[in-house]
Amino acid sequence: MDNKTKIYIAFTLAWIVSICWIIGDVALVGFEPSPEKYPLFSVDYAQKVDVDTAVHMLEGSTPRLMFGALIGALTAPLLLPAMWLLRQFFRGQNSCSAWLTYLPLMAGVVLSPLGHAAFFYVGEIYKLVLNTDQGLHLPILQTADDFVNMLNMSWLLAVMVLGLGWINLMIAILLKRTHLPRWMAILTPVPLSIMILLMKYVINAPYAAWIGGATFNLAYLIFFVVLFSFRQAIIGSK
Repeated sequence: MDNKTKIYIAFTLAWIVSICWIIGDVALVGFEPSPEKYPLFSVDYAQKVDVDTAVHMLEGSTPRLMFGALIGALTAPLLLPAMWLLRQFFRGQNSCSAWLTYLPLMAGVVLSPLGHAAFFYVGEIYKLVLNTDQGLHLPILQTADDFVNMLNMSWLLAVMVLGLGWINLMIAILLKRTHLPRWMAILTPVPLSIMILLMKYVINAPYAAWIGGATFNLAYLIFFVVLFSFRQAIIGSK
């Protein structure tokens, strides 16, 4: 397989996985928390739980949440060719800048499925509280706290590691260590995510919740779509 074909395949997989993760995010966490609808959490157990976390996914059916978790977790390997693709845009693929971008992004890809899927278990255990006798609530809530801690550790670690890699790419673009123009730095996923997140406040429900849940992966899709226009820079350099 020649390098041009590999690059086109990598772009296609990057778009597919970005779309899958957007769908997964919307299905899994694309809800606006409504604490007032669940006084059991917002009033009775307000001192024992993070209310917004507890009620966030209560509107989602089990099949919906499961689908959202699985479509993201099971397509995560498709991100690996996308990260390989980014490395091709470096002027020196074995340079320090290239490795400081590539390694955190690859590590973030490996860490991401657990952080994504963990939302399912948090949503399901809080739904369990609504459907059990009050005498069982406290031990279930304790387990729910453990699930939330697991979610926070796995999700935040993945986001931090990925964020480091993307920030390093942004710096490399600004320093002209890639084949990309400097203005592409603003369209890397970290600054682009901030811009997308701001849109949430000017868009009506339910789209605001969808954008809020899928912010990072919407940024991925936009970035890789725009990046495609620079493909000749790396195809021609091989």
